[in-house]
Amino acid sequence: MGDILDASGHKMGSIGEDGMVRNSAGVILGHVLADGEVFSNKNDKVGHFESNGYVYNYEGSHVGTVKGDGRIYDYDNRCIGKIAGDHMESGGAALLLLIR
Repeated sequence: MGDILDASGHKMGSIGEDGMVRNSAGVILGHVLADGEVFSNKNDKVGHFESNGYVYNYEGSHVGTVKGDGRIYDYDNRCIGKIAGDHMESGGAALLLLIR
């Protein structure tokens, strides 16, 4: 499991071993598949991430990047959060596409 933190280190949500993304109240926001596809809780595709850490929305636009240390940067290269624990890339994609 990985905790999804904002830039100040406050927990905004989590991503489980099953790829389910929950907000801090435990409400399911969507899920991330092992192949990088990201879906809302209504099962609509909202984007995907690639192995280089780049995250794209459903239109194919680059919306941010997940760095190797777990920090997440938006399109303007501002640090917006971090993943603590496992699932860095998928958790970063969840922050950029589902939580933020």
